[in-house]
Amino acid sequence: MLVFSLILVPVTLMAQQNLKLKKADFKTEQELGFEEAWKSIRQGDKLFKAGLGTYREAREHYLFAAQYNPDNAALNYKIGICYLFSDDKFESIKYLEKAFLLDEHVSPDIRLMGAKAYQMTLNFDDAINQYRKYKESLDPKQRALQAATIDKLITECEHGKALVAKPGRVIINNMGEPINSVGDDYNPIFAAADTAIYFTSRRNHDEKAKRSPLDNKHYEDIYVASAVGTEWEPARNMGKPLNHINHNTAAVAISPDSKTLYIYRGHKSGGGVFRSEMKEGKWTAPKNMPGKLRSKYRETTMCFSPDGKTFYFVSDNEKLTHGGKDILVSEQDAQGKWKDPVNIGKEINSRYDEEGVFISPDGNTLYFSSKGHNTMGGFDVFKSERNGMGEWSPAENLGYPVNSPDDDVFYKVTNDERIAYYSANRMGGHGGRDIYKIVFLGEEKEMLMSTEDILIAGMETDGKTGFFVPAAPLTVGAYLLSGKVYNVKTNEGVQAKLDFIDVDVSKVIATTLSNDSGYYDASLPEGKAYGVEVVARDYLFFLDILDLSVEDPDEVIAHNIGLDPIEVGATVILKNIFFELNKATLKPESFPQLEQVLQFMNGNPSVRMEISGHTDNTGSLRLNTRLSQARAQAVVDYLVERGITVDRLDARGYAFSQPIAPNNTAEGRAQNRRVEFKILSK
Repeated sequence: MLVFSLILVPVTLMAQQNLKLKKADFKTEQELGFEEAWKSIRQGDKLFKAGLGTYREAREHYLFAAQYNPDNAALNYKIGICYLFSDDKFESIKYLEKAFLLDEHVSPDIRLMGAKAYQMTLNFDDAINQYRKYKESLDPKQRALQAATIDKLITECEHGKALVAKPGRVIINNMGEPINSVGDDYNPIFAAADTAIYFTSRRNHDEKAKRSPLDNKHYEDIYVASAVGTEWEPARNMGKPLNHINHNTAAVAISPDSKTLYIYRGHKSGGGVFRSEMKEGKWTAPKNMPGKLRSKYRETTMCFSPDGKTFYFVSDNEKLTHGGKDILVSEQDAQGKWKDPVNIGKEINSRYDEEGVFISPDGNTLYFSSKGHNTMGGFDVFKSERNGMGEWSPAENLGYPVNSPDDDVFYKVTNDERIAYYSANRMGGHGGRDIYKIVFLGEEKEMLMSTEDILIAGMETDGKTGFFVPAAPLTVGAYLLSGKVYNVKTNEGVQAKLDFIDVDVSKVIATTLSNDSGYYDASLPEGKAYGVEVVARDYLFFLDILDLSVEDPDEVIAHNIGLDPIEVGATVILKNIFFELNKATLKPESFPQLEQVLQFMNGNPSVRMEISGHTDNTGSLRLNTRLSQARAQAVVDYLVERGITVDRLDARGYAFSQPIAPNNTAEGRAQNRRVEFKILSK
């Protein structure tokens, strides 16, 4: 049996596997593209039916088919499920909501799946509402069977609301491609002096790699990466004798001298912890643990105390557990023999599963993951501290954002207590569960504010620092501008930064700020065309051309600017994004426009948006889908390389399914070949 997949697969929440797309229901009056789309649905259904391990591949086929018919309820449901049980939970909401609106009876679990998606994206109130409605929709027999599960999910959402309201000050960074892959990667174990990292992965390492019949993911293998300075070499599969082609092998711990590696081996009849010794530079074939530390039951993860005299491990030994898997402990006696294991206690173990046990370097803090206590969903990381009498404190949730409604497991703290590592499924990861580094920032200190007034272009700020620092002082010139920056929805004034750009040399030659009422003054040196770039927090960025060549320099020129507020669904066409012909390679002429998007994202750090690529209808649907997706991804990559976290961006290729002009003229086709961004959340 599996170590990790059994931990994470939410069996009680799995989607309806027998939902079928009917050809007659999917086909529309449009003949063009149907055969390609239907072929993709058949391919997607095969991958979907196979299990979780191929949901992402199934999704790509479904998304292609949706270019032909985006309004099929069953197709939207399946796309939503593929997102929900793989990576982008925000996208799952979009498709599940659409499926429900098209047909609220598309699947018996549509409300349940929607509720789970809301929970995963911290939308706890909507999740609670949908869980309750799902429960009410069940017949008496099904309600009796599922009531306890639904009630627990509602309780998780209540816990989530409380935890998210008090976020911790941490930085959580993905360890990147040398370690993580498109498969699940988890349980980091560091050799002495951090010279190497051992971990478990379910990636496809060669064409002979087999998949588990339980979830269609590849079997677990142990990987290792060596440290080179502060970087990691690409991880490599450890091969035989540790890994086995027909069952799961996972790294769970390593001795302080890095000469003994403890591994889990799982198979259909059970599984347990084994040990391998480093001899003459090679790992020996795994051997059984001492008699008291193994049983006929399943032991999954373990660790030793710093002095090596106490053994903590997770077991499903029904004679010793309170329910599910619990943390057990065994100690050495005076003769160095291991005592019979005992349950560590109800302060730590709940009626639900515990997993991923780890003791701190000082031996006094136990870290573990649990589905019980006040988890906000799945496994959350908890800690318990031991007092001078050897008693463990009640389990304490490490809080948000360390924990999430998804599974957060295998937490390992380093000798520097500010740094830890664990495994999680986060937006913007490499595809599955990834290994992350956590840096705790400590308590927030009071910010020291300057009492010195700031004068910008002769405008006093009344002691306010504002939220922009001008790029350059306003120059004194012959052309005077005066106007108002305002909200186009309410006509209220907006405080904003205005840059005036000499388009001949692509240089900002004047900068000013509008005041609290939105009014600004500016002075420009020549009667010519200038670019005007306006940036304000909580508003979409603005760029336009101001032509002063026809204006009288002896008069004040009035120029008002309306800004669109950031709203979910708001879309902006990026008019100056250029690619090489039939490629996804950005041309340098695109960089100024992309820098404006970058500035907008930096100025609005909570905004999440979709970058979409669009084409005209020249060529096949499949070719244009690939091209538009690649071009959208190129824009995302540009922004990520410059510091925007990938979880704030979503690349989508729509081919020619969303034209903004007729495709029967060259001008119309040119308008349809475009890149847009759309606000997904703010």
